[in-house]
Amino acid sequence: MTALDLSLIRKTAGGRTSQDRAPTFSLDRMTALQLARRTLIFNVDSASIGSLVDAAREDIPGLTSNEMFQTVANHNPDTFWAIARRDRFNIASPKGEGFLAVLPLTHEGTRRLIDGRLNTKKPELCYVARQSERPAGIYVWAIHAKGMIAAGIPLVLEKFSAPLYRGVNIYSRPVTKGGLRVLEPLGFSPGAHYDGLYTPKLQMFDRAAEIPLQPADHDPVTVEVVRSMDEMARVIAIRAAIYMAEQHCPFEEEFDGNDFSATHLICHKDGEPVGCMRIRYFADFAKLERLAVRHEGRGAGLAGRILDAAIDLCRKKGYSVLYAHSQKRFLKVWESRGFKRMGKRELVFSDFDYVEVKLETEKHPQSITLDDDPYVLIRPEGRWDKPGILEKSANRGVCQAAAR
Repeated sequence: MTALDLSLIRKTAGGRTSQDRAPTFSLDRMTALQLARRTLIFNVDSASIGSLVDAAREDIPGLTSNEMFQTVANHNPDTFWAIARRDRFNIASPKGEGFLAVLPLTHEGTRRLIDGRLNTKKPELCYVARQSERPAGIYVWAIHAKGMIAAGIPLVLEKFSAPLYRGVNIYSRPVTKGGLRVLEPLGFSPGAHYDGLYTPKLQMFDRAAEIPLQPADHDPVTVEVVRSMDEMARVIAIRAAIYMAEQHCPFEEEFDGNDFSATHLICHKDGEPVGCMRIRYFADFAKLERLAVRHEGRGAGLAGRILDAAIDLCRKKGYSVLYAHSQKRFLKVWESRGFKRMGKRELVFSDFDYVEVKLETEKHPQSITLDDDPYVLIRPEGRWDKPGILEKSANRGVCQAAAR
C-alpha cells in the first residue's frame, strides 16, 4: 500500500535519476538532510487520520478502512504518523499532507506476518504491540507521501531507532515495482525472515547490527522491582548496613511494619546488591522512602538511578504526585530529580532531621487504566510491556473440569 514520488526518494538516497533535467527549484540537488529539515512528522487524532486516508484512496485502491487505522492508532499511537511541509504547518491547526502507518507486531504477530496468516488489512489487536511494549517486528502498513512529503519517510523510520525499537527488523510488502524501487535505497532487501521462518514475498530492513555486542563479562547497573524472598533479603541487608549500622537506627524504627504493604526496588552493580528503595501508594500520591546506597557504590550516581526507576514506575501506575522525606544533608539528590521542598515544616525521627519534598509530574502516556487489556493488568509489577506467565497460560484454553 504505497504511493510516493519515486524520483524524489532516489534523489534523497543519494542517487541520480535518468529522467529529465533538474527542476528549476533544484530539488534534485538537495540532500536528504536538507529535505528532512523541510518536513516534520506528528501524531494526529482520529478525524485527521480519516481525512488523510480518504485523500490516499485515489492513489491506493483497496486501502484499509479508516476505522481500522483509527482503531490501531488508538491501541498504539506510534502506528500512524502524519507528514507535512514545515513551512505550511500550523501548530494551532496541525494538518498532514501525507502519512506513514506501521504495525509494531508481537512475537506471534511477526510469525503470522512471515507465514502469511496475518490479515494486514484487518489486523487483530492481540498481534499489535502497545506503545510501551517492545515489538518483535515492525511492518510498514501503508505509505502515502507524494512529492516533497516523501522526505518525511526517513524521519518516521528514525523514530524506530529509539532504545525500545533498536534492533527490531522492519518489514514491507510492496505491491508495485515502484514500491520495490522505493524501499531499496532506504535499506530494504528482498526476502524476510523471523524465528526460523522465511518468505520471499516481503522486503526486510535487517537491523540486527544496531544491537551492540557486549563483552561476556559485561554486567551494567540495573534497578528492578523485588520479586523474590532472596531479593527481599538483600534489601533488608542493605538497609540494615546503612540505617542500623551506619546511622544507629533501632531495628523497630527501621523495619516499621510497612515493608509487606509496599513495592521495593533493588539496585545491582556488577551483580552485587548496592542500593534499594521502598514505595508505598496512597489515593492521590505515591510515597518514596528508605532510599539507601551502600558506601561501596556511592559517588557513582546510583541514588539518582534508583530515583529515576521509582519515578518511572509510579508514573506508569498512574501517579503524577510523588512525596518523600529527605534528610536535609541529602536534599540535593532529590532536587536533582525535580523534587521541591514543601514549605518550612521539618521532621525529626530516628535521630535525623528531615524535610518534606514533592515532585509534580505527568502520568506516563501509557499508564495503567481499567481500559487496558485485562492480560496487561495481571502482568508482573513494572513489566507491563512484556507478556506474563498467566497471559501465556491462556493458550492452554479452559480445562475440561472447569468447563463442566
